[in-house]
Parts: sequence; C-alpha cells; structure tokens
Amino acid sequence: MRIGLTGGIASGKTMVSSRLAELGAAVLDADVFSRTAVEKGSEGLKEIVKAFGGGMLDSDGCLDRRKLGAAVFGDEAARLRLNGILHPAIRAGMLRAAEAAEESGFRVIVFDVPLLIECGWQEIADEVWLVTAPMEERVRRIMARDGLSEAAAKQRIASQMSDDEKKPFADVIIDNSGDIERLYEMTDRLYRQALEKDGSNQRQTGGAEEKPSKKEKA
Repeated sequence: MRIGLTGGIASGKTMVSSRLAELGAAVLDADVFSRTAVEKGSEGLKEIVKAFGGGMLDSDGCLDRRKLGAAVFGDEAARLRLNGILHPAIRAGMLRAAEAAEESGFRVIVFDVPLLIECGWQEIADEVWLVTAPMEERVRRIMARDGLSEAAAKQRIASQMSDDEKKPFADVIIDNSGDIERLYEMTDRLYRQALEKDGSNQRQTGGAEEKPSKKEKA
C-alpha cells in the first residue's frame, strides 16, 4: 500500500510520519530526495548550472542554496524553471526507492511530501492522507517553534494552499486538533487498516485515479 502523506505547515504531518516509521512503514521524505537530486555531480545540479549559471556553485563545486534561493526569490518564472528541474528528479528518486522498499518486504510505503497536491503527485499513491489542524493551533505552534510574531506565522500559513482546497484530493483526513496521544491512536488505526489493503491491484489497473472514492475522516 502506497500512502501520499501531506499537510500544511505546523499541521502535525511530521509527527504522523514519524509514528508511521515507528510502526514499520517505509517513509520516503521528499526533503531528503530533494537534497539527493542536487548532489555534486548529479544531473539535477548540472541542469541548475545550465539554467542559472555557474555562480550557483560554491568553491567546492556543490550547490550554494543561499545563492539559488536569492536567484528565484520573487521571480515566478525562475521558480517554475527550478521546479521543472527538481520535481521530476525528486519524484523519480522516490518511486525508485518505493520499488526497492517493496522488494525488501515493506507492506506500507509512505511518500512524505508537503506539496504532494500542489505538484499533482496524487497518482503516485493509492491513498492520500491529509493532516489538518485548526488555524489558531497552527499559528501557536509556529510562534513557539520558530519564534515568529502572530502576523508572520499567519503569513506563512496563508502562503500555502489551504486545507479546504486540499480536502477534495484526500482519501483520509487526519484531524490533529487534539493531543499527541489522540493523534497516535488515529495513526495506529490507519496503519493497521493500510496493512489490510493491497494497493498493487489498483496500480495494475491504472493507478489511483481509477480507484473508487473512500474519503474518511480520522
């Protein structure tokens, strides 16, 4: 069973992801694959240099993330160009890792992708799990975690796709408005259910787009 796990900033997605790993799922973190995609000598790094110039490299020939960030900040065309380089490489790497995990015997594969829906990657998963939390709770978490003001925390949330916009794409909605014990109870139950399902049949018959709707609120 392949799960696409997503959720906005401070929703609690990372806690769900960590719990699933503890339970025995193979968790594939998109952030890890994004770093691998631009390692020294990689095709991704070569494409970035081709698109943005050799000034994007540091003295060791590695990607200078600060310079790249400055190059795309506020430039929508540049951001889209960068995404066009990174996203296919990240996706391909995650799919290869999923195949390897399944061959190793993992029965539940989790694609931990914050921008899963924004990137249109729902079809790589048999189910999409969306972690949500009330706005006021997310603001509180960001302020405590990052030391930001309330206004800055709200601005970060507003810069992302809203939960209401994401919900139509989700098969399971995990409501993280309670304490961590409740979140873990829901996650444990969903994991047990995932173990009972066989997503390979859906992929063989055309992928997630053809599966029947089974939206659930946890």
